[in-house]
Amino acid sequence: RSLLQSHSSYCSPRYIRLAPTTQLYINTKEMSEDVTTTNSATTDNRTVTILQRGPKHIVAWKPPAVVCHHSGWTGSRAKLKRGEEPEIPMLQRVRDALHDIDTRSVGEQEQQLPVRKVNLIHRLDRGASGCLLLTYADDADDDKSVDSNKSSTTATLIDALQSPESIKTYVALVRGEGILRGEDFKEKGWFEVSRPIKDESGVEKDATTLFHFIAGQPESTDDNGVINRARMSIVLARPMQGRWHQIRRHLNGISHPILGDTTHGHSKTNRAWKETRNLPGERICLHLARMQIPPNDEIPEGLDVSCPLMDDMLEMLRVYAPDVLETALPKLKEEGILLDADREYEVGKYTIPEELLEVQLKNQMLNDDGKAEILLQGANFVVADKPPTVVPHHSSWTYTRSDPRRRWKEPTPMLQRVRDETGGKRVNLIHRLDRGASGALLFAFAQDNNSENSEKASCSITKALIEAMQSKDATKTYLALCDGDGMWNGADYLKKGWFTFDNPVPDENGKYIEDCRTDFQFIASKTMPLREGDADEGRKITIVLARPHTGRYHQIRQHLSSGTLGHAILGDSSHGRSRTNRLWKKKYNLMKERVCLHLIRLQVPATDYTDDIDVSSPLPPDLKKMLRNFPDLMEQARPILAKEGIIV
Repeated sequence: RSLLQSHSSYCSPRYIRLAPTTQLYINTKEMSEDVTTTNSATTDNRTVTILQRGPKHIVAWKPPAVVCHHSGWTGSRAKLKRGEEPEIPMLQRVRDALHDIDTRSVGEQEQQLPVRKVNLIHRLDRGASGCLLLTYADDADDDKSVDSNKSSTTATLIDALQSPESIKTYVALVRGEGILRGEDFKEKGWFEVSRPIKDESGVEKDATTLFHFIAGQPESTDDNGVINRARMSIVLARPMQGRWHQIRRHLNGISHPILGDTTHGHSKTNRAWKETRNLPGERICLHLARMQIPPNDEIPEGLDVSCPLMDDMLEMLRVYAPDVLETALPKLKEEGILLDADREYEVGKYTIPEELLEVQLKNQMLNDDGKAEILLQGANFVVADKPPTVVPHHSSWTYTRSDPRRRWKEPTPMLQRVRDETGGKRVNLIHRLDRGASGALLFAFAQDNNSENSEKASCSITKALIEAMQSKDATKTYLALCDGDGMWNGADYLKKGWFTFDNPVPDENGKYIEDCRTDFQFIASKTMPLREGDADEGRKITIVLARPHTGRYHQIRQHLSSGTLGHAILGDSSHGRSRTNRLWKKKYNLMKERVCLHLIRLQVPATDYTDDIDVSSPLPPDLKKMLRNFPDLMEQARPILAKEGIIV
């Protein structure tokens, strides 16, 4: 099997070994938000895994829920309209990944490599996964369709893939135990299904697919009639042609639709698997596990490449059909199907164009539901979780209330959100957070409908909470992600523990304020390796805890970016480094207009109207997404954070 051989440069960032999964994940939300699985084609950090490549061909590992290329069927801008990360098709991902790999491989004098275009040789449905064959689009292929250029490498490989000697072996998870009208498909070995299929235009064409039902299980229920084992089977499929949805339609024709197939499957079954058995959304349980192409002019040695099963399908089998998986293992091995990757693969990064990220952010703002998450509420106060890019209240910085376009320029302020979330009660802000920051925000209720002197009482509550917040017994603990490695001007701040920094800062008008103190603790740092041709910026990150004693203008931000500490907060466009911020937005998912400063814990002493307040705000999704790029950084930080009463 001509798979990519192992390389001595195993530790190089150019290669990655995908190890077997060691833990089962039962909760779908936790899988999607907090877990980076192993047989996942490494898509969480914008990378592409290359299974094999030669002078004229590339085989990439396509994950589910990614289109091969944009077309009228894909709705290429739908995710942007929903405010989600824009979808980058496999065509562009592979192109960028190959350029990234090659750029890191050449010498310093050859850095200016052109970006080589690639062409698809075949396609996989958006919800499917597995081997995807591409070729380089040389100058002769540029701007020419495959049909009009039959002498090209692209056309040669298309013909080779369509030849009778080529074999594409898919693995499918289907509904049903492998029995239809008394006939047990599992006893038939490989058998043929020949049934004409209409293409997208309605034209009927011949279609033949070979199937092999290798294992299955019937449905069973407990004593209360609740299903505790769903009927399902593992099927191998080899299409002889490449008709529209050929495998999916043929399997549905023999009453064994593929799990997750919303077009030709069973909607009730799909809902049950998604709601109770961790079937991911936009996933069709169809995986191109092995591709074999005979020798041809472009690949003289031929092609035989396998793509390990994806984690999502494996986990479904391991948890909900372990006996089926065990029964199928010998046959899968016999057919050359890999369950776990056992070698090293090339891995390259792809990028998202800046203009698409800007559209994404705009649509996130337009689609904001304007609601507030309440962290803690008492009779006279409420603490809400402020997301980034949302202002605490409108001011001259956010356009006047009379501006008819204001609502399109700014999301609903926190003041209005909390009012609406607490049943329409007016609230007063006790402190503020910068627009780009996030975290716990304290409010006092501005009225008490049960009190005759509600207005006077609300003023007393607000004043008491403000004084408590400003007292020496109050503690606001911020978590900041900073540009730096913990070292500055010969000082190692990671070894200093908590220390107080007292340095004057200018206010909004440029006047320096003398009494300005902040406690800092630098707790963990990481420096990414310097690649050839890369700038030195954007390679360092440090997690810092900050506790301000005073509340001056941008106090924490100005202190951290000062010449003494030299660790500007990532995303800080006023006091940080613009080039570094651009690089973090491009490479590591830093949101636009985001300052990586989060008020993670708020402690306020008791007043005449309130008890002690001690509330924590969880890390928001955008910071979690950034930190998932550096799992070892979080491992360093967790023990220290836990000592401070902070759980992340």
